[in-house]
Amino acid sequence: MTPAHRQALTNTISALVLNPLTAIAGTLCCAVFLYMLERSIDHMPFVMLSVLGIATVLFLLTRRIYFSIYAAFTATVIISIASVLKYRTKGFDLHIYDFIFTGTDPKAFAFLMSGFATYIVPIAALMLCAFIALSVVFIWDRKRRMNVLRRSGLVAITFALIPISYPLRADEPRFFHYLGGFNASAFFVSLLDVRDAAIGEGIADRLSNMPPVAPFSADGPCETTGPKPDLFVVLSESQTDLSQFGQYGLDQQFSKRFKSADGKRRTLHVETFGGGTWISNFSLMTGLSSLDFGWRAPYLTTSMEGRIHQSLATELARCGYKTAVLMPMDHGFVNEGPFLESIGFDEVLDYNRIGASEYAHRDRFYFEAARAFIEEHRKTDGRPLFLQVQTMFAHSPYTDQLAESEPDSFSESGIFELDEYVRRVTKSQKDFEWYLGQARADSEEYPSIVLEFGDHQSFATLGVFKHLYPDFAINKLESSAYQTYFTVHGMGMDLDMRPFEFASLDIGYLGVSLLEAAGMAKSPMFADLAALRDRCEGRLYFCADRAAVDLHLQKRIASGYLTVE
Repeated sequence: MTPAHRQALTNTISALVLNPLTAIAGTLCCAVFLYMLERSIDHMPFVMLSVLGIATVLFLLTRRIYFSIYAAFTATVIISIASVLKYRTKGFDLHIYDFIFTGTDPKAFAFLMSGFATYIVPIAALMLCAFIALSVVFIWDRKRRMNVLRRSGLVAITFALIPISYPLRADEPRFFHYLGGFNASAFFVSLLDVRDAAIGEGIADRLSNMPPVAPFSADGPCETTGPKPDLFVVLSESQTDLSQFGQYGLDQQFSKRFKSADGKRRTLHVETFGGGTWISNFSLMTGLSSLDFGWRAPYLTTSMEGRIHQSLATELARCGYKTAVLMPMDHGFVNEGPFLESIGFDEVLDYNRIGASEYAHRDRFYFEAARAFIEEHRKTDGRPLFLQVQTMFAHSPYTDQLAESEPDSFSESGIFELDEYVRRVTKSQKDFEWYLGQARADSEEYPSIVLEFGDHQSFATLGVFKHLYPDFAINKLESSAYQTYFTVHGMGMDLDMRPFEFASLDIGYLGVSLLEAAGMAKSPMFADLAALRDRCEGRLYFCADRAAVDLHLQKRIASGYLTVE
């Protein structure tokens, strides 16, 4: 092609791109695409005004009208696609804090690249292509003569209209919007959370208008009804009770799994779906509902570091225990290591400490690392031990086959991700049986309690769960989407199982129930938490007597056990 032909082609393309009809057609196409991702016509005025807001700001800065329009739509489309991918894997829309917290966390980014490169690389490629294309449009588009006052007026008018189109009621918590899969609007809605964080709006504001309360009385001595058992907690990553599913023979394959030592199955209510292990762990270790912190729930390990001064770890330390957590991630991943240390844990055994070489080891690897730590502890430290082991093998994504089928496995569904998930859970449960066997073998000399729980459901089981439970809805936190399980096993000792006997137990009560099962005298705060559990029939955030929950939170604050803004 000669230079003249190239120039002619360039002129033709630029004339097409910088044409009002092309801009209008592009706007309509993008609007339709964004509606497909949002799935709510009522939200579209807010979405389109948000796009217009970006465009007017760009026009104010560049004076290039076509570049501003195309760049605004391109940015919104890429953000919305990223939100779709996040929602599919985590059950939570893209949020501005994903950039503030996760985006600036190299450990979290490394994990995402390791496990979710099939999502991240295409988005990165799309962003690169968009940058190149928009750079060309920027060069082609001539500056307009509209003065800065008029351009500023366009910005002011647009931003005055955006609040009028806000898609939520004034009293409606934004947290539930992020659970709804509203992928075109969620990111823009989340910008209000930055405002609230800046002015300190949150749980403290809700409780500040209530009458002052007296703090908890001082802690007394920790007494037990017998020898203090070692306490071993296992976080079974992404697992739920597969024995409840009649499809594909799952009920038969897992008929002997997910049961406590007394043969019963027990339901655990968690507050995250598809991901966010640290959200479940936060509630377990603190006895707090993450939902009381609203939109902050996914980011509490960062925002609440150094703000919680009474926890399961401090309660166990009061009773003479050494406390430790073994985690498959790096110490700084989503700030969980520093957070756990800030609430009183003596040791955090992270990815490097246990000698991990990948993020998807078989769970046997983590259990063997735990056994090595337990044996060393017993040689060098006379205290009873609390140790949590976080597993990883059943974690998403399920696009690669990491587990082989067992000889007695189910009839596969033909849905690759579901089949791979079930294979991984099968392996994980067998590895857990090995860990149980080790505790059982030690039980004569070292009695213990092993508590295992599923931290959240996996997206891989979404189809079968919807078939089994008509109430299943990710945007409804009381639905079966937030139902997992827990099991309790006494080794060399008799357990009081009454603290676990609820139709469904919220994860915030799991720690205090473990203390009661072990026969430990509780501090006044944990005694109040146990009384709240009984009063609320195992529910925490959704307790019918919400005033009782708020009173408990107020007393924590008054006692200096909880610092909120």
